[in-house]
Amino acid sequence: MKISPPRLRLSVIVVFSFLLVAARANPSPPPSTSEPTPPTTAAYTNQPNLSVPSAPLSNNSPDLYQWRDPTFGNQVFVSSSTYYSRPSVFYFPPTPPPLGGSILLFRLPVFGEPDTVLPQLRPFVGEPFYAPLSAHLHRETLSKSRLKRLDAYQAARTLELVSLRTTLTAARDAEAPARARLLADFAAQQTPRLAALEAEAEFFRDHLVSGGFLDYGADWNDNRTWALGDDLRYESRVDEFKVIRASAFFADGLSPAQRRLLREFAMELAEPVGEPTAAIALDAPKPLFYFAPETARIELPAGLPSAIKAKLDAYRDAKAALKAELRAAIYKQDRAYFGFTRTKALRALAAEQAPRLAELEVRAEELRVLLADFPRASRPPASLLPTALSQRIAAYLREKQDLQRTLVEKLAALKAEFPSHRVEFIRKGDGHDIDFVANRRTARAEEAKIAALKLQLIAFNTEQRRRFTTLGADKDKLQDELIEFAKSKLNASAGTVDTDVLLNAFARQFSRQETWQRFRDYDTAVLEPGLSPEQRRLLYADALVLLELPLPRGSDQP
Repeated sequence: MKISPPRLRLSVIVVFSFLLVAARANPSPPPSTSEPTPPTTAAYTNQPNLSVPSAPLSNNSPDLYQWRDPTFGNQVFVSSSTYYSRPSVFYFPPTPPPLGGSILLFRLPVFGEPDTVLPQLRPFVGEPFYAPLSAHLHRETLSKSRLKRLDAYQAARTLELVSLRTTLTAARDAEAPARARLLADFAAQQTPRLAALEAEAEFFRDHLVSGGFLDYGADWNDNRTWALGDDLRYESRVDEFKVIRASAFFADGLSPAQRRLLREFAMELAEPVGEPTAAIALDAPKPLFYFAPETARIELPAGLPSAIKAKLDAYRDAKAALKAELRAAIYKQDRAYFGFTRTKALRALAAEQAPRLAELEVRAEELRVLLADFPRASRPPASLLPTALSQRIAAYLREKQDLQRTLVEKLAALKAEFPSHRVEFIRKGDGHDIDFVANRRTARAEEAKIAALKLQLIAFNTEQRRRFTTLGADKDKLQDELIEFAKSKLNASAGTVDTDVLLNAFARQFSRQETWQRFRDYDTAVLEPGLSPEQRRLLYADALVLLELPLPRGSDQP
């Protein structure tokens, strides 16, 4: 059909007007030399990179932010209600100690290191949603519905813990056959409820990572611009550790059992290599055995028969094979172009590994039965001191540890609350005070708050000095009593007793005994036969909470 000139002119005008309106609605941003250049993935040297440039777009709505895809650098535009102008800060749980091992009571402040921790995370150190929850707590974006769900989960979990501990206490004094029946019957009743709780924890983890219709998400992978294998020349063990550790909390498609196994594998990657021949030194400690629940480590008894050693080796090899497959899949899929490709591959691996992971739990229970007849290598020997003296030394050590923790935690809290001011320890007499020096440019609105704090510090420091003086007097009395006890037992004179060696030996022994009291649930969860895997995981997670491990600091750097 032939178009007449008037109609042609009208069509051209309509098309031109439409293009003009569209151009005005979405004009091209003017070139700017100040726009930040995103880092290239080839510069993969474990340097801090931010994947979310914080400058809002200058053309459309101020609610839109420019963001580059962490893996491929694709420029997309997202709403500020979904992504923040700064990367999220993530905290990862502390590394569980081996059974009966030494416990770090606190972390001393380090110059140049952030001092902020999230004490709200302490009840969740054994939970699969610890890391994603940390970002929401740091941002204060945990909605009321999520808080309500978290509280309900904690309440149900606490009830199950009380029931489990009550049953264990009742079974402790029973004969072996009656004890086994009692534990088996209770495991059959409680395990379905615990399985439902674990499913709830996994759902909550996924929701915290992915978000919902009215809730924010928090994914560690959004903070990075690199992937494993981007540049093999700069391959780093540290970066592999970071991805493996984060995958346990953030990777989609993994099963809960695989997530627990990845946390254990991350611990192995983080172990220092050390001097090549250190393991064969005469004074080298025995190697630790990774057992179940995952991340639990024990020292094996000496003199085990070869048949039991073979079963232990088979268990270790089976677990190592599963870890190697997981590591290979995550390493390969970390560079996948589409997220659903990565998820599909990990789900396929989860289905393939599920029977072998279940078989691993059966092997672990068989080993517990075999190891039950041997002494626990991690349990300290009984004290040779009189009961009254032992109790006084134990009370002294507890008070000393509490004083140390009080001072260090108070210092960290003040430095976090007043980051622009100087807060430090100063020596005062035989002890230490916390000194606060205000910034010369302190705002007037903050002066009243600082004045009140200084008054509080006077009372705080006076009380801690009193405790320190009392402990010093107690220490002198205990030293004299220990020397007298040693003289009576060794039939030696005071001049032949090496006081320092004696006191150090007693201090180490009592520290181990006091520490062991806090490992009782850990020991039961790992080595007590007759519990279901779900019961062990419940008891073990709470044992980590009771250890009161220092919480690591967070970071927005991947």
